[in-house]
Amino acid sequence: MHVNFKGFYFIVLILLIILFYKVFLPYYRHLKLHSQTKELYNNLTKSNIPWKIIGYSEKERPIYALEVGAGEDTVMIMGAFHGDEQVGFHLVVQLAETLYKAPEQIHSLAVLIPVVNPDGLLSRKRTNANGVDINRNFPTGDWSPVYTKKKYYPGIRPSSESETQTVLQLIDKYKPDRIISIHSDLRMNNYNGPARRLAELMSKFNGYPVTGDVGYPTPGSFGTYAGYELKIPLITLELPDVPPEKAWQQNYRALIEAINFKE
Repeated sequence: MHVNFKGFYFIVLILLIILFYKVFLPYYRHLKLHSQTKELYNNLTKSNIPWKIIGYSEKERPIYALEVGAGEDTVMIMGAFHGDEQVGFHLVVQLAETLYKAPEQIHSLAVLIPVVNPDGLLSRKRTNANGVDINRNFPTGDWSPVYTKKKYYPGIRPSSESETQTVLQLIDKYKPDRIISIHSDLRMNNYNGPARRLAELMSKFNGYPVTGDVGYPTPGSFGTYAGYELKIPLITLELPDVPPEKAWQQNYRALIEAINFKE
């Protein structure tokens, strides 16, 4: 029986190339990003930006915020509710650095919170140190102790986590006119509450689809709490799976326009 070794080796080579690009390269890229993320978080206060500590995680790691700009409106921009969605953290830090140097770009008060869940961020896990999905832990009408996957664990009760409590305190303090909450990797401008026009404006600059539904239930989510129940226009900005530099290129103008948005 004649065996075509050349054809066999060619198929193996193609499979190895696919494996490299689909598995090993993304894994390496995410490990490298995680290393950069830890370094950036641990050195935030060594920059010239006057970050303020506005709360602490369950492991007592600082949750930082920067106030920049001024105006009648207040806009909150928040990253990394989920610790494994790290590009949003980098995006908010870069926005803070940019606006701190050139605040004349905006005409509202921007409150920038790079990471809501620092414990998850530093361990590259979705949940916080107690295994709670912060984006299922808000005191909404649809909060439920029932969950379908471990990563969606909503906690023992609504607002049980210190990270959730910090966000609630921030909303009470600033009473924001608009909120941008940054996640990944769905690539969309998902609007919650009276925010469709804002989502459409952002879409003109980042090119992401506009939708009022992420496609699956999210009981106890921040979008439901702030957007639908408090009726604060809220965009859940879902980034695609791209490096921080690419996310910045795609969203810098969209975020500036969102801060300056007027009905």
